[in-house]
Amino acid sequence: MINQKTRYFVITTLFIAIVFLQIFVPWLGLLPLGAFVVGASVTIIQFTVAISSIILGPKYGAIVGCWWGLLSFANAITHPGTIGSLMFQNPLTAIIPRVLIGLIVGYLFNKLLRNQSTAIRTVGLGVLGTTAALINTAGVVLLTTLGFTVMHTNFTGVPTHNILAWLISIVSFNALFEMIVGFILVSVIGSVLLPIAERANIIG
Repeated sequence: MINQKTRYFVITTLFIAIVFLQIFVPWLGLLPLGAFVVGASVTIIQFTVAISSIILGPKYGAIVGCWWGLLSFANAITHPGTIGSLMFQNPLTAIIPRVLIGLIVGYLFNKLLRNQSTAIRTVGLGVLGTTAALINTAGVVLLTTLGFTVMHTNFTGVPTHNILAWLISIVSFNALFEMIVGFILVSVIGSVLLPIAERANIIG
């Protein structure tokens, strides 16, 4: 009989493998919305982290988020030359927001939604998806601002003043769509997976 700890290890590894694929196979981790809104694209990896933390709990969600951060950092180091890669060459920017997604979303689910009715939980899952997108965007923007300011980053297209306002202007458009997509995806996928996880007794 597989014990609980082994189940958690196996499922956590599965989520990490999904994150790995989403990073290195672009169409698995990025949802292009060009057919609907020109220039919009949505990173959906944070929703994988959010769902892992909802099912497995904040500790294991943070582990999945940490792996996403480490893989983002490694990808940025090995594929330099863009502003995006420059941002994630700072390990704090790459890792901390992703760990926080797992911790915060998992904690909020356990605290507020675990014992709620199906209807309330479905809406709550959507809110947690939006929260995951917001944590990732806000964390990356704030830590990038801090990193660029401290390191006096000089890169084509990066202003030397008002870096925070510049970053917000860049990410705010996509961030709005990420929050909307997060609400839909986490609500739908979470509502399907949670009953299965509960029947299998693997809820964190």
